[in-house]
Amino acid sequence: MAIRFTVPAAVLRVLHALEMAGFPAYLVGGSLRDALRGVPPHDFDVTTPARPEQMQEIFARAGLRTLETGIQHGTLTVLVEREPIECTTYRVESGYSDGRHPDAVCFTDRIADDLCRRDFTVNAMACRLPAAAEADFDACAPQEVEIGREAELVDLYGGQADLAAGVLRCVGDPDTRFEEDALRMLRCVRFAVQLGFSVDEQTKGALARCRERLALISKERCAAEWLRMLSSPMPLYDGLRLIDQAQLWPYVLPALEAAPAPADLARAVLLPPDAPLRLAQLLRQPCRVYAERNGIKEEDAARLCCRTLRLSNQLTQQTLVYLRAGRRGCPESDAAIRRRMAQDRELTPNALLLGGACARRMRRRCRWSPRNRGRLWMPSRPPTAAPSHARRRSPHGAIAFAWSILTSTVAPWRSSVWAGRR
Repeated sequence: MAIRFTVPAAVLRVLHALEMAGFPAYLVGGSLRDALRGVPPHDFDVTTPARPEQMQEIFARAGLRTLETGIQHGTLTVLVEREPIECTTYRVESGYSDGRHPDAVCFTDRIADDLCRRDFTVNAMACRLPAAAEADFDACAPQEVEIGREAELVDLYGGQADLAAGVLRCVGDPDTRFEEDALRMLRCVRFAVQLGFSVDEQTKGALARCRERLALISKERCAAEWLRMLSSPMPLYDGLRLIDQAQLWPYVLPALEAAPAPADLARAVLLPPDAPLRLAQLLRQPCRVYAERNGIKEEDAARLCCRTLRLSNQLTQQTLVYLRAGRRGCPESDAAIRRRMAQDRELTPNALLLGGACARRMRRRCRWSPRNRGRLWMPSRPPTAAPSHARRRSPHGAIAFAWSILTSTVAPWRSSVWAGRR
């Protein structure tokens, strides 16, 4: 089956400028991976043998502005009509004393040397458009290209086969890849969740063997990967199981001395893709254990964990609100839910999803998709409006409530009348 994807005009201008100067230019990274999966890519990355100073001259002649975002590592950001595109020179990295960044970077002229340093096989592919080297190449409009015809794919590590099989595999030795950059372990878990892929057995074993190197990574970077995984709309079960098997909880829930309870893991899978909500569900058991051992409140233990992760004040406060709501439990009737939300203005409908009784209730009231392996769809009937005494205190709430009743009763009748007149 032919694989086709669309390349934006801004990216074509960058490719055309490099190719016309005599330097081959390749599309690489996550954008190419998403394009091969049939998912519309967002940010395209370009790699080329041209050195940074050569790229600056080439893009200046083409009338494009460049920013030195990482020139010491050979990376420039090209602005094409305010759209940023990263261009990087082929490079070879060596020495990772801090467990995150290379100690030395050497530029190279071979695309194979650049691809061998990448993390996973699905990210270690490159695509070139030979037509961009022609003088009459049209770079003013997006073009749809097909692999094998208008585009040449460089796949040295079986990334396309792993992409089709849904397997996440490291390039070369997984222990070496994780020792070079320990953040790749959390990226592996996040990719498994976001892409819905299974992790190769060797890569899965390396997660457990190299987990201690995550202590070298800043808490902000760990929290960024952790929150992106928790906010993913894809099923969360595989990612949580990977973290539990590799014992990565001390690094994603730091400062606490216990892992989440199995019941909390199961309930977090059922919750909608709201990072503070899922985080609050996972923090219930560790915060309870930590509070009992140290003689503090559970909220203080949760606040300590959020501060260790360097979360923003808004995320921390929202997580604490969810924790308090989960500790109080979920009312059994819709009237009790409305009363609870009228009394506590910090509550949201998602805050009432925590707790065992609420999870069972949501299981009965939600639609399920077996194809998505337990992905939760939100209830078809949304939570009802605030009670009447709360609406009387707010004229704007009364107007909104009246408008919702009007549109739900009059609009269908009006549409049917107009359909009859036609």
